[in-house]
Amino acid sequence: MLAKLFRIAGLALVVAVVSSCTQETSRPAIHALSGDSAAVVPFGDTLFFLYGSQGAVNAVQRARAVSENIVILQNDPFFNADSLRVVVAGKNYNIVHKGKIIVSVTDEQAQRLNRHPLNLAEGYCRKVAMSIKSETKREGTLWLSVLLRIGLGLLLLFATYFAIKYLNIWHRYLRGWVRKQKRKTPPVLHKWIDAGTQTKVLLLLLRVLRLVLILLVLYICLFAFFRLFPATIWLSDTLLGYILNPLKSAAIDVWHYIPHLFAIIIIVIIFRFVTTAIRTVSKRIEDGTIVIKGFFPDWTKPTFNIIRVVLFVFMFILIFPHLPNSESNVFQGVSVFMGLLLSLGSTSFIGNLIAGLVITYMRPFQTGDCIKMGDNFGNVIEKSSLVTRIKTTKNEVVTIPNSIIMSTQTINYTNSAQQYGLILHSKITMGYSVPWRKVHELLIEAGLATPHVLQEPKPFVLQVALDDFYVEYEINIYTNNANEIPQIYSALNKNIQDIFAKAEIELVMPHVLETREGPKVEYPVKTA
Repeated sequence: MLAKLFRIAGLALVVAVVSSCTQETSRPAIHALSGDSAAVVPFGDTLFFLYGSQGAVNAVQRARAVSENIVILQNDPFFNADSLRVVVAGKNYNIVHKGKIIVSVTDEQAQRLNRHPLNLAEGYCRKVAMSIKSETKREGTLWLSVLLRIGLGLLLLFATYFAIKYLNIWHRYLRGWVRKQKRKTPPVLHKWIDAGTQTKVLLLLLRVLRLVLILLVLYICLFAFFRLFPATIWLSDTLLGYILNPLKSAAIDVWHYIPHLFAIIIIVIIFRFVTTAIRTVSKRIEDGTIVIKGFFPDWTKPTFNIIRVVLFVFMFILIFPHLPNSESNVFQGVSVFMGLLLSLGSTSFIGNLIAGLVITYMRPFQTGDCIKMGDNFGNVIEKSSLVTRIKTTKNEVVTIPNSIIMSTQTINYTNSAQQYGLILHSKITMGYSVPWRKVHELLIEAGLATPHVLQEPKPFVLQVALDDFYVEYEINIYTNNANEIPQIYSALNKNIQDIFAKAEIELVMPHVLETREGPKVEYPVKTA
């Protein structure tokens, strides 16, 4: 690959040498005096001035073309000053070399200088010849300069060859070193990527780095190579422009954007200060230091989040005009497209967010409350803007989107227990042969003996049905501890069994007693 590369470079060297002997395409300096005058400066010193336009070509363009013609003559190894002569063509007096017009003197040019066109053209001819001789003497012979450039070009090619060669050597050495370090990678990285994949990634990065460095070396070589020869200086300037022009453009854009940047920084600082002040007040409200009548402390966090979002939107509205290219159609089109994607893709997200806000301000339940939502019974362990999490009595964590909560019936046992006293109930059936007053007495006794049951209001019994074979009784007890509902039900049922067994009253349906065969039932005796 390198051999082929250097064959191409050698061919380019020959072409550049031949071209440098015949033409000079780098643009000489042009000094414009006014809108219709310009100086001819082929070698750094002003030879003369050109005035007025010639057709559609203005003075600056004419001066540039004349300067380039003079430079081309100076680079011509077969140039002979005696070959320059003045040729009259209509009203123009042209200085010609081997049939090519170098300078054209017009009547306007002569009138501006108050001289005869022929005398002026002859004077320009002598100045051109003297400037070429002086420049050639200053540089030495052209062929000596060419040989020097050839030597520098060969030296540059060898330097590029060895630079690429040693880059490849170091690349092979580093690849081997990386493979040896395969077993020494930090263990913390193995959580995300295994050792083999780490090695492959590093080898890929080394390969990319090698390619980038080789391209950089070749780029520098081409820049210096084209800079050696007058015929390819424009290519060198073009390569340099590929780097400098974007950097210059970026630097100019950054410089012009600095006032907008300061405006954005000031806006952000102001809104950051306002947000911090509001956060401080919200914390005081949340911990009870500041009390606002009718405003519950649990409203503080969502209210602060709403205010912060509103402030952020307002801040973005103020910042938007200061963003780079914010007025361009492309920027506005992308903004509209992103907003459309966000609105279409976040329908459920927005629905849950709005539902979360409504739930917060409705306060149907709080974190820690014992609730029943659909088939889920347990304690609320988390309330967020999007979801609510419940831990059931079996330690199952159920996540429910807030939009579903808005359309689901919710029972808050904690709120009922604290405000009114939650009524728990259990049902039994008893035959008509057992006096209902006795059943009431026993059920109330069982209720009062149950832990976490309030003594006031007292438990009460309801006769909820009179069926064909039995009466259905319901014992109702009060409690203010909603978190112990399963345990209270279990203790109540155990007490009912124990108290009725002690009273030798069997808790079975009468028609079962009539059809049952066998010995008399032995009632368990409750032990202390």
